[in-house]
Amino acid sequence: MILLNQSPPKLGLSKYRGLLIAVSLFLVFNLLVLALNFYTSYTLDNDAVSINLSGRQRMLSQRTAKALFNMQVDAAQGQYDIGNITELKKVVALFDSTLNAFAKGGEVLGGDEKPVYLRAAETAEEQALIKQALQLWGPYKTALEKVVSQRIANDESLDTAANLARTNNLTLLKLMNTLTSKLESATRQKANTLKIIQTVALIISLILFANIVLNALGKLRNADKIAEKAQRETTEILHTVKEGLFLLDPQFLIGSQYSSSLNKILQQDIFEGFAFMPLLKSMVDEATYDAAFDYITLLFGNRVKENLVISLNPLSTVKVESANKAFNKDSQESKYQATRYLSFQFNRVVENKVVLHLLVTVQDITERVTQSAELATLKGQATINMAMLTRILNADQFQLRQFLNNTAKALEHINTLLATFDNRAHPTSDLINQCFRTVHGIKGEASALGFEAIEMRAHQFEEALAQLRNKTQWTSEDFLSLPVFLNGMFDQVQQVNSIIEGIHHFGSTEQKTVPMASESIRHNLMMLANQVAQNQQKEVTLEANLNTLNQYNNYIANELQQLGIQLIRNAVSHGIETAQIRLEKGKPRQGKILLNCKILADGGLSFSCRDDGAGIVPERIRDAMVQSGVYTRSAAAALSDKEIVLKLFDPGFSTSASTSKDAGRGVGLDLIQAKINDIGGRLSIHTKPDEYTQFTITLPATAIAGAIKLPHDDGNSQALIRDDFLKNDPVKSSADDSHAKHVIIA
Repeated sequence: MILLNQSPPKLGLSKYRGLLIAVSLFLVFNLLVLALNFYTSYTLDNDAVSINLSGRQRMLSQRTAKALFNMQVDAAQGQYDIGNITELKKVVALFDSTLNAFAKGGEVLGGDEKPVYLRAAETAEEQALIKQALQLWGPYKTALEKVVSQRIANDESLDTAANLARTNNLTLLKLMNTLTSKLESATRQKANTLKIIQTVALIISLILFANIVLNALGKLRNADKIAEKAQRETTEILHTVKEGLFLLDPQFLIGSQYSSSLNKILQQDIFEGFAFMPLLKSMVDEATYDAAFDYITLLFGNRVKENLVISLNPLSTVKVESANKAFNKDSQESKYQATRYLSFQFNRVVENKVVLHLLVTVQDITERVTQSAELATLKGQATINMAMLTRILNADQFQLRQFLNNTAKALEHINTLLATFDNRAHPTSDLINQCFRTVHGIKGEASALGFEAIEMRAHQFEEALAQLRNKTQWTSEDFLSLPVFLNGMFDQVQQVNSIIEGIHHFGSTEQKTVPMASESIRHNLMMLANQVAQNQQKEVTLEANLNTLNQYNNYIANELQQLGIQLIRNAVSHGIETAQIRLEKGKPRQGKILLNCKILADGGLSFSCRDDGAGIVPERIRDAMVQSGVYTRSAAAALSDKEIVLKLFDPGFSTSASTSKDAGRGVGLDLIQAKINDIGGRLSIHTKPDEYTQFTITLPATAIAGAIKLPHDDGNSQALIRDDFLKNDPVKSSADDSHAKHVIIA
């Protein structure tokens, strides 16, 4: 799988630092200029108000004098005009409030008779003019207020005010004219300054913008160079590789980039948008084409993991017929070849969890296939199967027949499960656990006989089942790989049968006397113990007292042998320590396993497996539960020792830190429990930490008498836990046995 759009590194923007700084400076500078423009505009607005009101002061001084003179003329003629008094009162109030506002700042009526704020004169010259005007206006205002306050014009007060008007009006008018000129001059100066600032700001902005553009162009040029280099390297790779490489889109069209070898390998002129499926259909048979179509469609879906279906590729090795016999007919590269062998490999190109394309790799493997066929012919079937043949010749014939019979039935059982399972009636996990137990049993027997090829195939089957068991939801596509492993195991068993038939047909072996069941099983289990111990780098001796098995039929002997296989694998993998650890504990370097089979007083049968290893310690199981991630520390601590020990029998639970052929899947004890339930027995566990563990299987007489049916597993058998789950060890009753546990599973 090829993933695109991976998370960028933390400093992914560092290469744009210069451009980001330039853009930031440009924005900051323009914001500052904009703020300055706002401030200057606000100041100019205030200046405009000041100029307007200073101009009005000139007009108000004239209106004041005019109203006084009109009143004086009316008084001389004996008349009284109320309009003159009203006008005088209004203009005096406006002139006085505006003049004081120029001095100290304040709110006055504007030209539209709405309140406006008039700021105080700013410069010393303006303040001096206002001060002179106030000095003249003071006595003038007093005289005017007397005139305004009288209901009937008084000649004396009117004459006084008129005389002051003649004396002061012209001076006030000049002062207001000068003030207006000063204000207009200051405003023009501010406007000119603003123009200069705007011009300079525009120039600087253009410089900054030009820097941004140049920086961006530089980045683009560098990016173009990198892209050109990458394109050049890609082109060189595509022209150099001998494999055919191309991208396939969801419409099954070939992309624009493909290796130059593709035309030669496919013997077809390929171009962008070329339809792949019609080409494939012309090269392979109909069944292969249909399988390839389904496989490619499955790869474009997001529901199935790529590694689960990779083994299902129908085009991994395919015989093809060329689609275009006229291809390169004028070329001298190579002559047309009609029948060839090609290998197509498919990898997903994923972006944001969506499959965008399939990267297809095509190889011409005609020479390899031809050489392999020739080599196979030269060596012959006997040479290829030499390892298997050696095992068959050296195997115990009784054990071999039992193994082939058991394996065939087990595989048929799995095949029936896969074909008839209904997830509406039973949880899908039941199917997986049943398959797991069956395959694990086959692996144990194959390991005991030394059939490594079958053992490895079963282990691979378990790998696929383990991936399924880790899921919480399943689709039908998830189980596509299981029939592949099942067919492989069927083929290997058939191969063993074929070799045996060939040996008997040619009389290569003489009929041997079938050994006693106890001797055959003892030999088989000893080989198994040695092999598992070697795999685990441990030293183990096995003592087996199994003569009692000779008194029972093959079914009982076979079932107990399979239980013994799982108990020995469990004892060596989980119980017996390494030689170094045993020496540190004061134990012999070799671990000891004792198998014992005896007849009980009531006619029943007892089959036990005892090892002198580490024992079963609830706290170690708790730690394994927490490390598995399924249980929290508090949840594990809340369980009793009884409940903790029972977790060993849960499907998929294991205390092993890693997974190997012999341990780590959590199937061994689950399989033991299922088989004991099958044959109607019960299991007792006696253990003491760092001293021993003993599994005892008890078959009542009724179970032995009825043991005539074949094994079965309906997935519904459950162990019943008795109330006396935890008891003192009956084997040792000394005071130091306080940690011993006695577990009975019926």
